[in-house]
Amino acid sequence: MPKPNIFLKIYLCFLFVTMLVSVTQFNLDRLIGFRPSSFHLRHTLEVVLAGYGPIVLEHHVRGDRGALKSIIDRLQNSTGITIYLIDAMGKNTGNNPLPQDVAAVVEHVRHSKNAEFSFADNRALLAQPLTAGHGTPYFLAGTIQKPLDSPDPPRPGPFFMGVFGPPPPPGHDPWFLVSRFLIVLVISGGVCYWLARYLTSPVVKLQEATRRFAGGEMSVRIGKGLGNRKDEFSGLAEDFDRMAERIGTLMAQQRQLLRDVSHELRSPLTRLNVAVELARRQGGTKITTILDRIEAESGLLNDMIGQVLTLARFDSDAEAIQMAPVDLTVLVQEITADANFEAQARKCTVQITASTKCTVLGNEGLLRRAIENVIRNALIHTRQNTVVEVQLTRTGSNGTSYAEITVRDHGQGVPESDLPHLFDPFYRVSDARERQTGGTGLGLAITKHAVNLHQGMVMALNAPEGGLVAVIRLPAKDGDEIRSNS
Repeated sequence: MPKPNIFLKIYLCFLFVTMLVSVTQFNLDRLIGFRPSSFHLRHTLEVVLAGYGPIVLEHHVRGDRGALKSIIDRLQNSTGITIYLIDAMGKNTGNNPLPQDVAAVVEHVRHSKNAEFSFADNRALLAQPLTAGHGTPYFLAGTIQKPLDSPDPPRPGPFFMGVFGPPPPPGHDPWFLVSRFLIVLVISGGVCYWLARYLTSPVVKLQEATRRFAGGEMSVRIGKGLGNRKDEFSGLAEDFDRMAERIGTLMAQQRQLLRDVSHELRSPLTRLNVAVELARRQGGTKITTILDRIEAESGLLNDMIGQVLTLARFDSDAEAIQMAPVDLTVLVQEITADANFEAQARKCTVQITASTKCTVLGNEGLLRRAIENVIRNALIHTRQNTVVEVQLTRTGSNGTSYAEITVRDHGQGVPESDLPHLFDPFYRVSDARERQTGGTGLGLAITKHAVNLHQGMVMALNAPEGGLVAVIRLPAKDGDEIRSNS
């Protein structure tokens, strides 16, 4: 099951909140009767009533009904605005009947003595008090119908209110609101995407650097990879770089200490071996047996020091290792033949049970040592009169071809809890068994380091019928690939 994506979480969260606020604002607008176009329509009515109101009132007071009707009709035909002049009793002074909504608004004005505005069903209505020269109160009202196909005029204010606009009237195109919603979705989606990417990109870079560092690339640093950010993420990147620098320094000091100690131990071991040889020449049978034991232990210690130095060289000189095409088929055959010769003394055999033509780009010396260590480990632990089986096959995964070397013994196997640690330095499943077999716990660790240097992997598992199976997997190359890389 894939892990939750923090970028997707942040993006969807921002997008959800943005859309929720937009929809809530839109519904509130509908609830309270707010329409963006009402600002424009009210302003239009205010200008018209302010300009035509005194003229209409003057013609009414003079009794010039023809001129009054002409002005009202001309204004209606040219602008779509209808003007009503109402007396103090609430009656229309013109010939036109007074609509109910106009009468209702005028009634409010009579009591409030202030202008009143309403906007319903795409029809704007403005009524205000008006006083004649002799003090007689009148009321002036104007109405205008917003055309169905006219867009809402722009206005300052919250962005999403302007985008949504008024709800479509009956009979309007049903895609009216859908198109507005899509506009909001696209714009807010783009902004939320940028914001989520801005917040999560440092996490992705930190994660990638951490993976590379955990994979052994001790020189990786984030540095200025986060740009000019001056926030918590840049502080975290600086802390990571300091941590990586400190760990790299400590590991370098540890490797140097191992090399120094190993070199210092070589000199007294050499002198000890010389002393043993001199004592052997001067001693009898009993002392010879003791000296043989001392020499064996000295040789074991000398081998261990050599292996420690080998591990140290893997870490310090990884970039200096020379790579060339290596025919694994021939290499495995040579190693198996040598191991089978040694196996005769243990009353067992080493055989290749499957072999496929495979070529890799690598260092033949390192690969030989890695494969030898695995086969010799199997040879040590397999039972007498059994066969150590070696297979070389070619597999594919995710578009990459691999050469897979499988070595199986017929020993007692390894506890499942110990399998992940078999290739760790100085790790031994059983001290007693390893002392009997002469193991130091470094051979398989050298195998792991050598395989890692070739971008491969090594693992161990118990066979169902008993015994241990070790698998070395290396990136396989075709002839054309090797020539292009060389």
